[in-house]
Amino acid sequence: MIKNVKEILSLKNPWWQSKIALPDVPKKERDIVKMMETPNENNALLLIGPRQSGKTTAMLQTIRFLLKNNHSTPYNVVYAPMDVLKDTSIIDIITLHQEMTGKTKQIYYFFDEIHYDKDWSIHLKTLIDNKTQNYFYATGSSSTLLLKDTAESGLGRFNFLSIYPLSFKEYASFKSVSSKIQIDLKKDFESFIKNEAFFLSETQKLENLFRTYLLWGGFPSQLSQEFDIDQWHNHLRQNYVSLTIYKDILSRYDVRDPGILEDILSLVSEKTTLPMSYDAIAKSFNITLETARTYLNYLQAAGLITTCEYFTKNTLKRARRNKKFYVIDPGFNAALSYETMMSDSLLSKNVELTVAIALIRYLRKNTGLLYPRLFYWKNKKECDFILKISQKIIPVEVKYKKEINNDDLQGIIEFLISSKQKKGIIITKNTAEIRKIKNKKIVLIPASIFLSALQ
Repeated sequence: MIKNVKEILSLKNPWWQSKIALPDVPKKERDIVKMMETPNENNALLLIGPRQSGKTTAMLQTIRFLLKNNHSTPYNVVYAPMDVLKDTSIIDIITLHQEMTGKTKQIYYFFDEIHYDKDWSIHLKTLIDNKTQNYFYATGSSSTLLLKDTAESGLGRFNFLSIYPLSFKEYASFKSVSSKIQIDLKKDFESFIKNEAFFLSETQKLENLFRTYLLWGGFPSQLSQEFDIDQWHNHLRQNYVSLTIYKDILSRYDVRDPGILEDILSLVSEKTTLPMSYDAIAKSFNITLETARTYLNYLQAAGLITTCEYFTKNTLKRARRNKKFYVIDPGFNAALSYETMMSDSLLSKNVELTVAIALIRYLRKNTGLLYPRLFYWKNKKECDFILKISQKIIPVEVKYKKEINNDDLQGIIEFLISSKQKKGIIITKNTAEIRKIKNKKIVLIPASIFLSALQ
């Protein structure tokens, strides 16, 4: 047992044998890697997100940075793939490493898939409380596991970073295309719309890439392997439905009929953009209301879906109203729809889905919350999204079509009047302008520009 663990550690840490050996990972780094390069010994840094969203790559890129920039000597960097080192605790690994090297301080420990140590949260809490003068990183595929386990230990000792499939902004950057525009929803950003020549060149640069993104999505493995669209969608269904449900959720929770989880996920894909009730979902699958809530919570915590709640100040009223559910990535949604060409229906759904995910990431960045709330609003008309940041309320409506007339703006105008707000944003296909209606400012901006520029 101990001999096998030592062999695996030696194999997975080639820099121990050669100072020039670095992890074989892409040179292009996501912004999250920069946040990982300066750890705090008083907290462990935990990356959470769905399977194959780039957590291990980010971890190995951080190791490469530490070694390449002489922030640590080779033996002081330890990478432990816990899914390979099954039945081995993180304490076992630390003890073995100390026996192998004699080193006890200023060590960077990277525990990949840490939840394979069933007592990981207690062990990690103890290590941090004992002030070992070491640094701890960890990843977990399912935030269900991580957040449930840390509830007992206290979240204060662990810093969480969420990592998800590439946003369109990241996807464009990986394709060496970037926007010169920057959008912060808390500030006025619309002045660039008046520069028609500049704006047209930005749109032309991004539009074809955006259409590709809507069909393929942002899971990173497509960038390092060759797929055709059928192969890619099969890969998504196999790796992000089957493995997540059967390896992450069922390994931890009592689910009587796992097929229902898959069916609910397919229903979310089919009904994306439409409010749904827990009661209707429960009746569709002949399960209890509580089971429907629980299964949807599992899918959300595992990183497969996200939710959008009804906007109201009345908490009880919000709880009673239907929610909108979105899968986590447009390519994933296309795969669940079994569509390898972009139909008008899929295009409409995937644009709104992509905007929803982008707004949630924006909220996460600007509020510091792991699960910030995104809202929708509906009275006579509907407004797709409402963001609340401190005291600021920002309505966003998606109208992805060639021509936008004033009738298309009635939902957002109705919300602005009822909430006494002054400005709203319309996400369009290619229209960029500012309209004044009923003393309200409506900023119309193409989806490709908005999503590539949102900070």
